[in-house]
Amino acid sequence: MTTAARPTPAQMPRRRPAPAAGPDTPAVEAPPRPPAHRQPWEKAVLASNLPPNFRFVAIAVATHADGKGHIAQQPRLTGLVHNTGINAAQVRVALATLVDRGFLRLSPPGGDFATTDLILRMPRGGAARARRANNRSNADA
Repeated sequence: MTTAARPTPAQMPRRRPAPAAGPDTPAVEAPPRPPAHRQPWEKAVLASNLPPNFRFVAIAVATHADGKGHIAQQPRLTGLVHNTGINAAQVRVALATLVDRGFLRLSPPGGDFATTDLILRMPRGGAARARRANNRSNADA
């Protein structure tokens, strides 16, 4: 039995480098995307490969959002600790991972989870992943 050789990292196509911002060139940031709608966001979180307690924290955040993804009553860190029963340090790690994976955005950026506002965001490919997972579960039924 012969199998095709797997490509090595040296054989993979190169990524296009990001343009370097010089001292006289202002760094241009993309405009922030509007909040993600709650139901597709929840499906994307549940279809992700996040650990279960991270998904639990994400769903706890989503319970505070309306259908359009706006969170009027911010849960903050202590509220999420109270809602989930998970240690504050573990909630902080879960929130940091959700921000890193693109599921949440902080306003203002880089703030502390105890004081900043959380905004639902759909990561790239999140909606497609949720649709595929939904199609697989419907095919099993």
